Amino acid sequence: MNIINHDRITKILSVVLAVVFGVLFVTLVANAVTTISGTTVTLENAETISNGTDGTITLGADVLKLVGTASTSAIRVGDESDAPVLDGLVDGYCTIAAIDVTAATTTYALCTGATGVISGDKVFVQATSSLPVSTIITAASSTATAGTINLRFHAMAGAATIAANTVSVWFWAVR
Repeated sequence: MNIINHDRITKILSVVLAVVFGVLFVTLVANAVTTISGTTVTLENAETISNGTDGTITLGADVLKLVGTASTSAIRVGDESDAPVLDGLVDGYCTIAAIDVTAATTTYALCTGATGVISGDKVFVQATSSLPVSTIITAASSTATAGTINLRFHAMAGAATIAANTVSVWFWAVR
């Protein structure tokens, strides 16, 4: 009779292995946590996770990395109760149409292709090296048309007309 193929020995080995791996798993999890006290979990390196208020979870660490898919919820940055809520953040670049920029004038142009930007977003822009010398972006805002940013340009002495689709602008938009 072969002892390995015997059903009774196989069942006993299965139970023993399940118990050993279960104890190993619990030990590993318990070693990762230093203290569990009421509403606070303190990890090995003094990082904390606490829930002292319904609906609020506080994470205490020097560096916080959120890995995975973003939720559909808003995020509040900072510990002040009136800190603004961020409902969305998009970035990318857009391209402006032709504009006639002459010395010492202010003109507006639409920057199209700003994927994700919608009306009411707060928009921050940075000119790329494609923006001609003597031309300055002085303001940016979202428009009623999704994917379009309105830019205000100021031209200094020596500025020239900008041809269509030759200037791109990097943007961040927050809602």
